[in-house]
Amino acid sequence: MLALAAAWPGTAAAERRGYAIGARPVWFLTGGATGGGTVAPAPHGGFVGGELSLVRIMERRLLGIYADAYYDFAVSGTYVTLGPELGLIRRSRSFPIAIGIDGGAAFRAANERALGVTGRVFLAMLGSLSIYCRYAYLDDGGGDHVVQVGVSLKFPLAPPFGAGAR
Repeated sequence: MLALAAAWPGTAAAERRGYAIGARPVWFLTGGATGGGTVAPAPHGGFVGGELSLVRIMERRLLGIYADAYYDFAVSGTYVTLGPELGLIRRSRSFPIAIGIDGGAAFRAANERALGVTGRVFLAMLGSLSIYCRYAYLDDGGGDHVVQVGVSLKFPLAPPFGAGAR
């Protein structure tokens, strides 16, 4: 009961939350373009599409979810992937750098539809530009392993929000 009273808006505990030492967690909604190339298996080719992320930044960590959709010219088909993302943020001399992983479910609609899993390692610079390497396994009857390298350019779609937003 005491915890409920302390968390209730307008109480003394809620009023004391205005002062904090260190970074406050904030949420970011970002979106943008992604593109790159399929490097394995043959046929090799390019892809282009879009990506959305909803991430929470807590001190030097990020945790969130992402979704992307892109057209792969090598297979003349569309991929959709989605899942969680995790990362660590390091502040360099002039801008932050994040290294992280994401992955989850993958869907491909080409000649035949296939479901599978995907994973990606990324390096994000300046908060907007990322380079990445992705692996996907799709079960299309015989099992298809896909390796891609790419870049994404994402920007905030809304101001930061949450308890730490100013």
